[in-house]
Amino acid sequence: MRFVAVWIYRAVGAGLAIAVMELLARIGDQPLARVPFVTSIVLTMAMPDSEPAQPYPVIAAHLLSSVAGFAVLWALGPGEASSAVAVGLAALLMLCCRAMHPPAGVDAFLVAGFGLPMSWIVNPVAIGAVLLAGYSRVWVLGEHRLPRYLRASR
Repeated sequence: MRFVAVWIYRAVGAGLAIAVMELLARIGDQPLARVPFVTSIVLTMAMPDSEPAQPYPVIAAHLLSSVAGFAVLWALGPGEASSAVAVGLAALLMLCCRAMHPPAGVDAFLVAGFGLPMSWIVNPVAIGAVLLAGYSRVWVLGEHRLPRYLRASR
């Protein structure tokens, strides 16, 4: 029973994060299909203690993956082959920087595949990654406010 309460709490947090992401995309005039955080939200909310869900990998990996995407875009131009190369480069950069957050690979895919503008690295990527890392840490702290009999033992 305890785990179910925590799972529900985390699922509610993920749902709220998705709703905020959708709202911010609308306000920021970003097409929702170009906002790369759905799987990052699921990972950070469902498995907050895992290494890929920590703030450093979330933020660094999204930025590194975007950089990989732009490097390949500038070298090869936009397209499917560029997306494949960019995702491979993003994985290498994440490994080299000890910032493995697999959902961030989509940044490289989107940048190289669709030829996104350089401003995309700020909005939605940098802003969104920082907001997600902060939100997930604050939400996890709320788990400690659940009644003791509902909290999962760690």
